[in-house]
Formats: sequence, structure tokens, C-alpha cells
Amino acid sequence: MFHILVITEDNGFTDSLKALLPENEFRLHPLPSPNKAQSILKTPLPDACLIDADLPNLSAVNALEEVRRHASAIGVFLCTRDTNPIWEEDAYLKGADFIFRKPLRSALLHRILTRHLRSPAKKPAWTHRPETGPAPAPGTFRHGGTLPGSALEIMRDFSRILSYSLDLKSFVHQFILKLREIISVNRVAILLRKPDLPLPGLSAAEREDDALECICSIGIEADLFQYFQINLSSGIGGMVARSGQILKADYEANLFSDENYEINREFELLGCEVAIPIVDRERCLGIALIGGRLTGTRFADDELQLLFHLMEELGLAIRNNWLHEELASHHELISDVIAQFKSGCLVMSPELSVLHANPALLEFMQKAPGDSVSFSDLPPSIACQLYEVVQKGEDIPPFMFDGFPGDDRIFRISIFPLQTGRLEAGSATMLLMEDFTQVEKAKKIEVEAQNARTVALIAERFAHEIRNALVPLSTHHQLLETDFDKDAFRNSLDKTMDRQIRRISRFADQMMLLSQSRNGTDHGGSLQELLEQAFSEALNFCGRDGTLQYDPEFDDCKIRGDLSTLKHACMEILLNALQSGSEQANIVVTNRFENDDKGRNVVAIDFFDHGGGFSEEAAEEALKPFFTTRNVGVGLGLTVAEKILRAHGGSLEITRNKTKKKHVRAILPLA
Repeated sequence: MFHILVITEDNGFTDSLKALLPENEFRLHPLPSPNKAQSILKTPLPDACLIDADLPNLSAVNALEEVRRHASAIGVFLCTRDTNPIWEEDAYLKGADFIFRKPLRSALLHRILTRHLRSPAKKPAWTHRPETGPAPAPGTFRHGGTLPGSALEIMRDFSRILSYSLDLKSFVHQFILKLREIISVNRVAILLRKPDLPLPGLSAAEREDDALECICSIGIEADLFQYFQINLSSGIGGMVARSGQILKADYEANLFSDENYEINREFELLGCEVAIPIVDRERCLGIALIGGRLTGTRFADDELQLLFHLMEELGLAIRNNWLHEELASHHELISDVIAQFKSGCLVMSPELSVLHANPALLEFMQKAPGDSVSFSDLPPSIACQLYEVVQKGEDIPPFMFDGFPGDDRIFRISIFPLQTGRLEAGSATMLLMEDFTQVEKAKKIEVEAQNARTVALIAERFAHEIRNALVPLSTHHQLLETDFDKDAFRNSLDKTMDRQIRRISRFADQMMLLSQSRNGTDHGGSLQELLEQAFSEALNFCGRDGTLQYDPEFDDCKIRGDLSTLKHACMEILLNALQSGSEQANIVVTNRFENDDKGRNVVAIDFFDHGGGFSEEAAEEALKPFFTTRNVGVGLGLTVAEKILRAHGGSLEITRNKTKKKHVRAILPLA
């Protein structure tokens, strides 16, 4: 356990360090200033000191000098967000071991601290302590060993750098060369299982492929392993894997035991005397086979214990190498997948440096394959949005872009921060650039086609309505010269002209209301009075008799809005009800008060007639423009009513009553 003194007044800085460093390896001791830390600095407890250089009330360089004055041997590290070369040079001259840039990265922080704390200069020399009796003379070992202490210490130091090597075969080769040089053996071989093989102790079917592969050997013919295999289920490998202990060749063992015979036979074939497990402190990764000394002397127990721990260090290095290769393969796979995207992909760091840009993005930005991309290369409209996301760490809605010079393509830009369980918010930001040229062209063509269909439908309905109005007028015009003196003709002409003029005027009003937004003046008025005026106009228009009745529970209320357009909307609803029933229509109106989804007080008005109600198809299409089930009319009445009510903050819907007949319901906010 390493004890780290943290000089800071910011609890958030300490919390971030706790999240970055494994708590089973590091214990933090936060204090606000070096003066407060004098008592702990005078003890051997702290292994290192971290100073937060961004505190306004603390001079990092002065704090560094204060720490060095009380504890000159420990490592001192500064953590800062903003720095400059002169300040860094001054800090290093005053004794800083390393300067970390914020935001701190876990891997770098852990590696620098671990390397410093485990440095030979920071630890006392290794010495062997016998179980009993006096200490051995320098350069010798109990049990008659002859390895010099300095050479063993060199070997231990050498093993500490294994975790930083990424070439498995190279560092294993260097390891066994150094091992052979130190302990003077004639043969060494390192055998490992494959990273993706199952562990020993599983079923026989799962252990069929648990053979060990020779990674590197000295003094043993590599072809020898082609004729027989060492595995983790039997022989030397099986015994070592099961026991987790060092195995020695014992040629005088019971030869009648099949397992002992197999183990001795393998030792004899390989010319080795010792097998040491290679573990990563959790599982067996393989074994190290070591021959005898060049001088023929046996290994002492102290030497074998040291070799065991060296192999453990090697196992940790091998595990780290496997994890790195797995991570690298995953990264390569993801990079290959992104490279195949037809959409452009760019990943930006918090410092606005480009971490990745796929070939599609380079092509969109008119760059050659392999060219670099920087933040300044992005168009201003995209760069501003990207900078906003990097700074805030929040998504923005996708937007369209068509600003590349000499390129008529249209792109859809999506920018979002990468936030997962392993990535902190704002650690990276991704930009996706998708070619939407064909999509936008298809949408434009579809809109133009839809507009053309709408214009054609309007023209057709307009012509139909005008023609229907002109037919009776044309008939009376033909009889004008011959029948004008007749009272019956004049009365018929008067009624026809009045009806058709109102018909054309209503159609003109409908088209006008559809084409404009609400622009009237709000006034307050009685709902019942408004309904009666609208019903009177509906009766005059359709020329039928009818009655308007109010439900006994009807409660008059005051509404506010453009009363003239609201009256037109109610007239269209009532006219639709009058035209759906018999010549003598009876319409019942009821209302109730409720709150809408926005919490406003509204009144819901239900219109009932004696007709058959809306069919399923008519209920779905009734509010759409130009839908009608009659031979006359253009089908704009309920469409206009729905638009007027929506402009007043209300709505119009086709709903079902208790008898399962569908009827019209209007909803309006109260005054």
C-alpha cells in the first residue's frame, strides 16, 4: 500500500484522484497546505506528494520547496491545467519529479507513480534472511547457493520493466537471456497456453486444446516440441497447474506410477530439472522449464523461491500483453468497421484535436486519402456547433449542411458526446456526416408532386363547386326573357340567386380562412349565444328546419377569442350535423369543464344529431381537406373549423358516445 500526500483545498480534486487510482494500492492523505503537512512529512509514512497547482491561494513552486525542505527523498508531482515552459523549468529546478496536465488520465497517473515508487533508488537493497542461524555472508546463499546478491537484484529490477513491453516474444527472449546469464543454466524454455483457451480443471471436452506453446527457448531444440506437447492437464504441466508449486525432476521416484513416469520422461526428453509455474496471481498461464547449472550444482530453495517470484512478474507482464493485444484487436476491428462507413466519421478530443477521421470524411472534405484533418479545416457553421458540444457535453439536434465550395451535395450533420461507462462525459465527441443529397432530392420531388396533386384537387373542387352554383343560375338566365313577368319565376330567381351567392361566399370564406393565420381581435362572449347565432346561419344556408337543444346539464360559460371566426367554426359543425339527418333535424349540445394536457381550464362541447354517425373510414378522414360523403360541397367545412379552434388553443375531434356512435367534439379554452 502506497501512501500519497495530497496538497489541495479542493475536495473535488481529491475525489478525482480516488476515482483514478486503485484504492487497494494507494491511500490518499489530503491536507490544505504544506504547513499543515509538516508533521506527516517528518515521518516515513508518505511515499509521494501530489500538489494541486491551480489553487488561487497557493503558490505551487513555494509549496514544492516547502515539501522538499521537510522531505527531500519522496517524489513530488504537480498537477495543473495551464502552464508554460518557463514555469515548468522553474518547477523542475526546484525538485518536481513530474508535472501532470489536467484532466488527469488514470493510466498515465498510475504508471508514473508506480514506476517512481517501485524504483530501486526508492527502496532498500534486497537481502535474504535465513529462517535460522546467522545471516549469510555477502554474495552467498544458505544451502550453498552461489548467486551474487547484486546480480539477483539486477534480475529483479529487470523483471519490473516487463509490464511496459508490448512485444511478447521479444521481452520473453530478453528475459530468459538475462536469466541464463545470471543463474548460468544450460537450458531454458517458456511455454504458454493460448489466450483464448479454457483454464485447467474444466471438463475433458473443454481441455482438449490446453496444449502449451513454446514461445522462446535456449539450449532446447525448437523442433523437439513438434514431436510431443506439454499441456496443462497431464505430465509436468498438469502437476504444476494443479499444485501451483515448483516441480523438480526426481528420477528415483516410483516408476510404477504412470504420472511420475510421464513427468520424468518429459524432464528427460527436454534435459531439464525444474518446472516453475508462470502465474498472474490468479491462474496458471504456462510453465518455465529450466535445466541444470553449467557447473552441475543443484538449485537452493532460496534461489527457486526467487525464480518463482520472477516468473510471477513475467506472468503479469504476459497477461498485460494479452490484454493489450485484445484491446488493440478490438480497436483495429472498430477502426476497420468505421473505415467502411459510407458516412463521414470524426472523433474530436476535449482539446479540439482530431483523434480519428475515416476515409468517407476525407472524401467529403475534398482531401486526399491519408491527409490529416484539424479543427480549423472544418467549415465555420460545423465548427461552431462542434465546439458547443465539446464545451457543454450535450447533444444537439442534427442539422443540414450544403456549404462545401464547388460541391452541390447536401449533408446531414450529427454531433454528440461519447458517454459510456468507461468514458467520462466530454472525454470525446463524435461527428457524423451523412450524404443526404438523394434523400433531399427525393423529398423535394415528393413535395413538388404533392403540391401539384393538391393544386389539381383544389382546382377540381373549385370548378365543381362553381359549376354547381352556376347551373341553376344559368337555367334561370335562359328563362329570363320569357318568364320574367311571372311572379313564380321571379321568386324562384330571387331564392336561387340568394342560395348560390351564399354558397359561393361560404366557399370563398373557407378558402380565405385556410390561407391565413388568426388575426382577429379577442373579445369575451357567451358560449350559448355564440351557438345560437351559428345555428341560425346554418339553418339559413341549408334551407332546412331544425332545432337546437341543450342538455339539461349544459352550463353556459364565457369564452374569449375572435368571435366571428369562432362563430364560423361552430356554424360549419352545426351545418355538418344538419346535413347528416332528415329534413327536420334535431341537434343536442352538451358541455363539461375539464383541464387539458397543459393544465388550462377548457370547455368540451359535444354535438349530437339523429343521423347514423360517422363510419370508421369517415371518422379517420373527416378532418382532412376535400373529404366529403355528399355529392355537393367541397369537403372543407370541418377542416376550416378544426383550423380555427386550433388557432384559439383548442381542438376538434371525432369521438364516440355512450351508444358507440361517433360524433363531433370541440374543445375551447375558457376566458
